[in-house]
Amino acid sequence: MVQAFTAGAVAVLVGYVSSVAIVWQALQSVGASTSQAAMALGALSAGQGLLSLWLSVKHKTPLLFAWSTPGAAVLMTSENADFSVALGAFLFAAMLGMTLSLFKGLSWVMRLIPVPLASALLAGVLLRLAMDSLSKGLHESLLWPVLSLWFVYFLVRRFWPSSAMMFVLALAICWSWWFQHDNIATAGANAETIKDLARASVSDIDQAWQWTAPRFEWSVLLGIGFPLFLVTLTGQNMAGLAAIKSFGYQSNPDRLLFAASLASALAALFGGHALNLAAITASICLGPQAAERPEDRWKASAWAGALYLLLACFALSVIRILAWMNPVLVLSLASIALIGSMTAALQQAYQEKDMAQNFPQTLCLLVVLSGVNIAGLGAAFWGLCFGMLAMLVQNSKKGPE
Repeated sequence: MVQAFTAGAVAVLVGYVSSVAIVWQALQSVGASTSQAAMALGALSAGQGLLSLWLSVKHKTPLLFAWSTPGAAVLMTSENADFSVALGAFLFAAMLGMTLSLFKGLSWVMRLIPVPLASALLAGVLLRLAMDSLSKGLHESLLWPVLSLWFVYFLVRRFWPSSAMMFVLALAICWSWWFQHDNIATAGANAETIKDLARASVSDIDQAWQWTAPRFEWSVLLGIGFPLFLVTLTGQNMAGLAAIKSFGYQSNPDRLLFAASLASALAALFGGHALNLAAITASICLGPQAAERPEDRWKASAWAGALYLLLACFALSVIRILAWMNPVLVLSLASIALIGSMTAALQQAYQEKDMAQNFPQTLCLLVVLSGVNIAGLGAAFWGLCFGMLAMLVQNSKKGPE
């Protein structure tokens, strides 16, 4: 139980701290006030908490949901400054997801993806995260704190495997407090957001839960709503389903998409942009670090859901506290928590003894690691496309020799 709770808590911490600045800035870029942004974050937290807790307990499968970070990036590129019009775009994106799920379009797509290729996709995403944590630690003069987290993890894991992440989490919090206290490398990209959160008064929390009527404008629906739907589907939901599949769990993609889209529509009424299946943080709950037995790992995502609901009750206050944690250390924390998942994904990807048969997985892995972005679609999408194409060519019948 302690191991499952720790995995769930780490997943929540990583999910919040690694992207709260992006979501906060994205909401403000579409015209949200401080109280409206706090309301939106609270609604998103409540939505992902309810989905994670309810569906994990119902299906006894580790199902973790999160807000759409790629979707937030789409909002940051928007020139719209009317929050009510943005809410209309959020609702439009949610309706597109519900429509796709009703026609069982996502199940058809996911049936085409073999487990080794899904595992290669997940391995690429996780390895890129681990590489980023070490490279950013070096560039931001945080190499020794980052290495200390890894050292403590391997040392404690040797004697108390189930408690290793607790020690690493405590050390990451201590390092973040030290940097804040000495004004050293405080928060990088989060710095301005932390100042905004610090200026937010307690009265903003009381005023937060106010409903804003959505308005619909075709230019915004097509300029924000459709890209939001597309990047959330390809960058998050498909990656999340691939993660679930790579660990051997069965799921109904269209039902999960419908649940996430319905929750997104409800959250949109309070300013939330989009909810989806988690990919990276979900792997913390899917892997052996959550529980030795796969049938017990649903408890980790259920704990995460309960913690998300708790955070939703104190949205602005909790976000203000979490935002000061150093993002590089949080990235390292995520990398360490995902070691088991990385290993399992690589093992699943390279099951074939004939190395020539592993070319599609390797191509997918390399494209994901490259971080390429084409036509606004991320490396995970293109890695999957290139891997599927290579697998199609490889498995096609050879002509007469």
